[in-house]
Amino acid sequence: MGHDRRSGQGAWAGRRPGAIIPSPSSPARETGRVMTSADDDGIRQALLQLLEANPPDEEKLLARFESRRKEGESVYSAILYILTHLSFSETEAERHWRRIRRHRESLRKETHRDVGLRVALLDYFVNVCHELKNPKVIEIAIYESTARSAVTDGLTGLFNHAYFLSALRRETQRSKRHGLKLSLAMLDLDDFKHLNDTHGHLAGDGVLMKAASLMTQSLREVDIAARYGGEEFALILPDTPRMGAFVVADRIRKRVDEHFRRRKGGPAVTMSGGVATFPDDAADLEQLIKRADEGLYRAKAEGKNRVTVIGGERRQHPRVPVTHRVTVRGEGHAAAARAKNLSEGGLLVSFARAVPVGSPLDLTLRPRGGIAVGVRGEVVRVEPHGAQGRVLYDLGLRFLAEPGGPSLPLLRRLISDV
Repeated sequence: MGHDRRSGQGAWAGRRPGAIIPSPSSPARETGRVMTSADDDGIRQALLQLLEANPPDEEKLLARFESRRKEGESVYSAILYILTHLSFSETEAERHWRRIRRHRESLRKETHRDVGLRVALLDYFVNVCHELKNPKVIEIAIYESTARSAVTDGLTGLFNHAYFLSALRRETQRSKRHGLKLSLAMLDLDDFKHLNDTHGHLAGDGVLMKAASLMTQSLREVDIAARYGGEEFALILPDTPRMGAFVVADRIRKRVDEHFRRRKGGPAVTMSGGVATFPDDAADLEQLIKRADEGLYRAKAEGKNRVTVIGGERRQHPRVPVTHRVTVRGEGHAAAARAKNLSEGGLLVSFARAVPVGSPLDLTLRPRGGIAVGVRGEVVRVEPHGAQGRVLYDLGLRFLAEPGGPSLPLLRRLISDV
């Protein structure tokens, strides 16, 4: 099944000509290449044009298929699979195709009319080479509508969770094979349960549908949008590095925010997201999903309505593990924390609550038996973690080079004493 990846939908709309489907009593032949949803959409669209054409126009389009074959595309196996669900190698499919065209000419002479490609193809596979025993003829529009329901979400029209997993598996394999970057963005509507409770589930359904529409309008043809579950969405972005994926995800976030902010009397709706890239951040499909989800969780912890990118940190200074007690001061309050690692450029502390990224903090490091050192830093990342049955937060801080910032000699002494 081909699909228009710009909209995240299959190419389903409009009336389509018939397809020949083997019945259960007529098992499909498996002889080689199998067409899948990853095959060339251009071949499929050209085939649909051919089938919609009047018989005189078929000749011109058949010539176009011949030219595609010369360019190296697997045209004949694609045509026969889409029309009959019989799978052949390209060589065998071409041999059948030549025979079908000759058979069509024979039928023209015998009946004194052009029976067209579909009738000739059906008669050939049933009565000449006996590949089909008891086929069913069905309008492609009906067949595709049934096939669509198996891979799309009924509410939003995006691909469903099952299709998302198969597509992500396919794209990770392709990225690995060709050495390409593949990014995954996980997006989630903020406080959606509250929206449902306050405005009702019908309003919630409307928000989901509009968010999906805004999402698909922001994507390229090669991108794949899916409803991962509930109010969470997933974007597969082939051939896309980390920051390119961030631009796409953040553009969607802004469009959702702006759209619902403009609506008077409607609910305020925002979206958070996390971005991870294969193979930089993950070695396989499962890890890629987990890493993108970590970014999403971090975006929620940092205040929502934002997109967080996993990975990509560049450390200029080596870090050493420490266990110093730390006093954290911000907005007139002081609290205890524990340092986890230290470098000349920054500090990682374990803290009892999340602090928004970008917040300035004053900290006092108190090594055992040493001199207390005052530092000023900016929060650059926040990650939750469990400890002894409660949730703590790792705060990554970058030291600020300003009056009141850390004394480099004292920091170097702290590090060397570890």
